[in-house]
Amino acid sequence: MSAFGGRYRVWSEGNELQATLRGRLKQGEDRVVVGDEVLVELQPDGSATIERVEPRRSALKRRTPGKLRGVRVVAANLDQVAVVGSVARPDWDCHLMDRFIAVAEANRLPVLLVINKADLGSRIDELAAPYRDAGYRVVITSVPQQLGLDEFKALLSGRVTVVTGPTGVGKSSLLNAIQPGLRLRTGEVGRKGGRHTTVAAEMHRLEGGGFVVDTPGLRDIGLWGLSPEEVEMAFPELAEFAGGCRFDNCRHMEEPGCAVVEAAAQGKLSGSRLASYRKLLVEAQAAARPWA
Repeated sequence: MSAFGGRYRVWSEGNELQATLRGRLKQGEDRVVVGDEVLVELQPDGSATIERVEPRRSALKRRTPGKLRGVRVVAANLDQVAVVGSVARPDWDCHLMDRFIAVAEANRLPVLLVINKADLGSRIDELAAPYRDAGYRVVITSVPQQLGLDEFKALLSGRVTVVTGPTGVGKSSLLNAIQPGLRLRTGEVGRKGGRHTTVAAEMHRLEGGGFVVDTPGLRDIGLWGLSPEEVEMAFPELAEFAGGCRFDNCRHMEEPGCAVVEAAAQGKLSGSRLASYRKLLVEAQAAARPWA
């Protein structure tokens, strides 16, 4: 359920155990991460030793800092990523939301989009429409109005879900509303304005079945070394028109004869989504260079 300083919290048959790694596992390149399914051996003192890590069915990965090709697993065996944004306080940021979606798509993880704080705005359908048109499941929520909470809870039940999104959008309040006492960690602002955060992931059990995973390091990360092709995966609606582009390798930037640009000009495609795609593509191309 969590890993910190060589100590692990493991959920086993309804009980939480404190565990350490068997020596040979410490020597492997693949770290034990939150979400891993493990075989443990109970010790006489009530602690446990992790003997084996089972094969992962999915993983959330990031590029290893300082390396062009290396990757690091952040969390394993996930079923979906819930990306939470807010109508206001802070305002909805299409580009930032699309960044989170791109990271999830690149890791082949289904996306659940949550538009929170619906009580603070009136343009909710306008915000949701481009994502629904792209095929994403969108849930509208408001804690004060108790709006969408049952739907959100049902979509988390029985699944392992990473809940992420920009700071201040109400992720912690939203989870506490569906299960009192369940809160994500937030970065504390120091006296001089610096934000103290942790990048270690942590898993929380849901009473109705399933788990939510808090990955603070995901909130401020860039594009994790995504390729242009992986960026395109976060914008599936572009594919409907891309076949009509003059050039097979069209990136839908300034190329002549781009059917995607024409579709946006005709209102058949969200202009804000196309603009967001272009910004992310430029960032991804820049991130493809070796890190200093």
